[in-house]
Order: sequence, then C-alpha cells, then structure tokens
Amino acid sequence: MPTDLIFDYQPRAPFVSFHMRKEKRACLVCHRRAGKTVALVADLVDHALRCTEPQGRFQFIAPLFRQAKDIAWTYAKQQTAFLGSHRKINESELWVEVPSAAGTSARIRLYGADAPDTLRGIYSDGMAIDEMKDVHPALMQEVVLPALADRDGFLTVSGTPGGYDEFYNLYQRSLREAEWFSLMLKASESGILDEDTLQNLAAEMPPPKYAQELECDFAAAAEAQFIPTEIVEEAVARREAPDGNMPVVLGVDVARFGDDQSVILTRRGRTIEDVKRYAKNDLVFLSNEVMRWADNVKPQMIYVDGAGVGGGVVDYITTAGYPVRDVQVGRKADDAVRWANKRVELWGEMRDWLKNAQFRIPDEEVAVLKSDLLGPGYKYTVSGQCALEKKEDLKKRGIASPDVADALALTFFERLAPAGIIRVAMRAPRPAAEYDGLRY
Repeated sequence: MPTDLIFDYQPRAPFVSFHMRKEKRACLVCHRRAGKTVALVADLVDHALRCTEPQGRFQFIAPLFRQAKDIAWTYAKQQTAFLGSHRKINESELWVEVPSAAGTSARIRLYGADAPDTLRGIYSDGMAIDEMKDVHPALMQEVVLPALADRDGFLTVSGTPGGYDEFYNLYQRSLREAEWFSLMLKASESGILDEDTLQNLAAEMPPPKYAQELECDFAAAAEAQFIPTEIVEEAVARREAPDGNMPVVLGVDVARFGDDQSVILTRRGRTIEDVKRYAKNDLVFLSNEVMRWADNVKPQMIYVDGAGVGGGVVDYITTAGYPVRDVQVGRKADDAVRWANKRVELWGEMRDWLKNAQFRIPDEEVAVLKSDLLGPGYKYTVSGQCALEKKEDLKKRGIASPDVADALALTFFERLAPAGIIRVAMRAPRPAAEYDGLRY
C-alpha cells in the first residue's frame, strides 16, 4: 500500500478514549445520534489496516441484516474510499477488503444477527456488535465467543439501554473487570447535540423514552417490560432445595419460522431442571425427542403449543400413548376481563411463579431464558385487557422470539397435584376389564 495514503477519519471527542483503548473487550452505552455506528466501523477499519495476522477478518453485527446494509455499509465504503483501487468491495455480501500490515488483505464484513447461520464457522480478529440489547444472547455464546477464540480477537458491544437485560449485565461487567473498557455517553454530558436540539427532543418524546434514549437510563427502559427484571434476577440467584415431591411437567414450544427454535423444557414445581433448544428440525424428529425426554423424566403431563405446526407434534405423541395437553395460546383467556388471550394469561401465571422460582440449568441457557423473559413489553386494549407484545412486533425491534420463555409458560396451563397423589399412566392403558361398569 502506498505510504502517502492516510486514513482521514476524525473521531468525535467522546470517542477518542475508545479508539485509544488497550483492552480486548469494550462496552459503549451511547445516546441516540452520538455517532456510535460511525465509530464502530472506523475502529474495525483501523484495526484491519494495522492487522499483523494474515488474512485478517473483522465483523460488524447489527440486529437485522437490513440495518447493517442501510446504515453501516455506507460508512464502511466511505471510510475506505481513500484506498482507491487498493480496496475490494463486494456489494452482495457486504464486505470490503483493505491492505493490512501483514502484507495480505484484511476483510471487514457486515452481518445481521437475524441470520445467525451466516456467522457460524468463521474466525475473527475483531468484532463489533451494534444495538446489543436487540441481539439474542445465544449468539454471543454459540457464535461470537468461539469465533474470537481462534485468534484472541477483540469485541465491542454497544447500544442504547433496553432495560436490565444482557446488555446491562455486560455494561456492569465493563465497570468492574479490568479487561473491559467502559464508556457511557449521556446527551446532557457528551456535548454532541446542542441545547436547542435536546430541548426539542425533550418536548417531542415521553419523559421515560427521553431518559432511555438520550440519558442512557436502564431503569426507564425497563418500565415497559411485562416481567420486571428484579424478579428474574432473584430467581437466577435463588439456591434452594429442589421440590422432590412436586410434579414434573414438560413444556414444548414448536418453531414456526426459519430463525425460531423449538424448545423442550422440564419443570418440577418451583424449579426449571432442564432445557434443550432445537433449530431447523422436522416435526417427526422433534416428536421423537419429546418422547425420549418423557421416557427419561416421566412427566405427569406434556404441554405443547398446538397452534399451527405444533398440532402435528400433539397428534404424534398422543397416538404413542403419552399424556399431552394441546395448549391453544391464541384462544380466549379463562379470565377474559383481565387478559387479552390465553398466552398473556399464561405469562401472567409464570410471572407470579418466578417470585419463588429457581433455575438449575447451565449458565448459557440461563442467559437465553433471561433475555426471553425480559424481552416482551405489554399494553392495554380498549377494553382494559392486558396484551403481551406479539412475536412479530418483537422481531421488528430486532428481538428474537422468546421460545424458551414460551415453553416455560405452557407448563402453567393447569395445576397438578404433587407426585404420589395423581399419577398419569404413560404407554400403559388399563386393561379393558377395568372399564366395565364405568360411565362417563
């Protein structure tokens, strides 16, 4: 590369410390219009140019692929334009290659967290995740950290607050742990937006929204959550003896869309004992997995979301002789005065249960469950009923379908007596003679 080419990016003053950092991990909590996306892309370009590893690979991840394309892709091309013919661009795959200090090219590519399969199997010298609050935490455990491990790559997470979620947890880590760089930019302190602009925004936005978006207030962002964060955090921290005599039940949420996951969850009384997520498996495979789990844990009941494709799973395992309830979450709630449908009613039961619950599952599954529980908001209908945020509306905000939480909610469809009082037979129907004289 000719030595007279200069990367002429001029960072805004509040981001200088970020670009000068030495830490391998960084968390940026920034107000709207601070310019964090520009800073993230510029940071990747700078590292790519200085990369001493051959064939460097750097990634920018937005919650949605279209977000990466609409916003960050323009910055990536602008910030590498000074290289002229010394760069390569692929418009369809959204990557740009630049010459690096290693004497080979280094590639910066843009991804969307809504298409996680495109990220699997890659290696990374450095990665930036924008709007971390809208990215499912499973991506971090299953894709990001393994990709960074190959070359000890750096990681930056950024965004505006979205409540006491995984992004909040990462910010708290960045305040406590030496290997993390931490930066919070509030609009009242950064000097990026002038006073007139701030006054206009304050007049146009509801106070809680202004506090969240401009003053980086995690508490204000949490107000619209259906399940309060403190209830979930207390459940995560709780360590009590398991409920040995309580009934074991399974909740099965069946995936309906390409990026959703099917889930089988085991609950015993106040304790979640196991959870397994399945991606892109057919109904026969999932049905057999449900039966295999049932053979191992002997549940008193299996609750399946039977709407749509879930009906096939209900039919399959019912025919095999397992105790099943077909839960239609879209139907009318039992308490139709309070709840808009059965799904939000089940979530209401789950919210009450969480006040005494505990999770005995791996940490990575706890992170996913927490994200699921804290993701949906709520509103009230014109009739005064409470309605849970729809999955399609969650996805518009870049938040994944809360599949694990939905599986857990299914287990509150009915109340069962403790084990030893009622035992539902599995695969062992009574002899015909026992039915003589019975009337139904």
